Amino acid sequence: MSVSKSFAVFSALLVENLSKLHPSLLPGLTLDTPVRLALPQFGLPAEDWEDGGRDITLRMLASHSAGIPREGYSTDFNMVTGLGKADAETIGADWAGATPEGVIEVVRKTNLMFAPGQRAAYSNAGLSILGSAVVNYYNNLTGSDLIWSQLTMKEVLAPLNMTHSFFGPVPQDLIPDVGVPGGENWADLLVGTGYDPVAGMWTSANDLTKYLHNIWLRPDPPPLITVPQRRHSLKPDLALPDGKQLVGAGWEIDLFDVPTANSTPGANKTYYTYGKSGDGGGWHAWIDIVPNLGYGTVILSQQSALPDYIPISPTSIRDSVQALLIPAFAKALTARMGERFAGWYADGRDAGEMSEEVQTNGTNTTTYAKTELQDQILYLRDLVINGSSALEGLDRLGWTADDQSRYFSTPAGVALTPAEGAGENAQFGSRAQVWRMMLPGLEVCDWFDFDGYKDQSGWSLSKVVLVESESGNGVDLHYPPYDIVLSRVRG
Repeated sequence: MSVSKSFAVFSALLVENLSKLHPSLLPGLTLDTPVRLALPQFGLPAEDWEDGGRDITLRMLASHSAGIPREGYSTDFNMVTGLGKADAETIGADWAGATPEGVIEVVRKTNLMFAPGQRAAYSNAGLSILGSAVVNYYNNLTGSDLIWSQLTMKEVLAPLNMTHSFFGPVPQDLIPDVGVPGGENWADLLVGTGYDPVAGMWTSANDLTKYLHNIWLRPDPPPLITVPQRRHSLKPDLALPDGKQLVGAGWEIDLFDVPTANSTPGANKTYYTYGKSGDGGGWHAWIDIVPNLGYGTVILSQQSALPDYIPISPTSIRDSVQALLIPAFAKALTARMGERFAGWYADGRDAGEMSEEVQTNGTNTTTYAKTELQDQILYLRDLVINGSSALEGLDRLGWTADDQSRYFSTPAGVALTPAEGAGENAQFGSRAQVWRMMLPGLEVCDWFDFDGYKDQSGWSLSKVVLVESESGNGVDLHYPPYDIVLSRVRG
């Protein structure tokens, strides 16, 4: 069902990469490309076109914020008061007869629900148009004549070895593997090609795990997607009116609060889950990933329609499962971070980039650092060089005769968060991670640090580097402004 929408949005990212491999006079395609450039047939009533409609992007379609109504057809019943009629004979028949061209034509004549980008409202027609735009661009790029489902089967399902995923009629060899809900269902209904990007895909739990792992979770994804694309895709675009759920390009984003150990009462750490639901005709589905913890879930269910049984909601299962998994994964990840980085660092020595800064070439007992885990956060408690606190040195840069506030050199020290700049990390090798010092305990957006203080080489005074040994048994702390290296002497 609607989990197909995740594949529709991903197909745009894939075609973006293909466009870089095929020299062409076409402008490059991204999620921020206006729909009209990828699909010249796209149009709206004149008033809406001039009020931002001409600038509707693929991202706005993907995040349901273009203002396009839910469907690209009309029904003779109200979905609020006539839900009992939403079966194969009514709404199902309209879905079965939908074509990409028909959806485009209806949208061209239908007023928008709201100004583009104003808010979000679920739109199947918008995702249908996204699929049409992607395949139209692909066909112009490659000289092909495919429909969107054919493009997806060729460029997505086959490379990911998703052998139990398809569009259209059920292949004869897969009929024994298809679960059919009891009672009223759409098992024999073929979704029209106009809604293949919306809900037309059949798949299995095993195939969906291949998709989530390879595309959205692997540190080294296949050429179908790049790490920067993934980073840009896994972020919110806007919030729903309830303020509890965010929307991204192809994602329904939920926030889960996890109480942290040894923290003040009520303190929580928040994790984002990026998911997509799917429901219809007795089938119910949910997929999601938790990028900060490196795992995902797949939940597929179907209604039995048996007496004394109630339907199982995948999102209810999701809530129960994540209530167990998120704290468990967070605890495991925190423990691993402690094993890797927390402890005392000493044996200070020069890094060799500048003239000697450490007082002796041997072990320097006046140069040391301490890192410690608290509430799932790595803290730099102390950084002392030749007997002087480098953290206090940072504070002193802002001191005046009337104000000697301490931000970095407090008993708590500073929180460390991965800076993740590729250029900075590369300076120290493949096993290096640059960490930015952040002020702990702030309840508002922290604009305090912006690499404002730098040394003569341009290195930020508020960053340290942790470099693990190839064996993973040792770790060094580099502080480039002082050209010193410290080795962890105990955890």
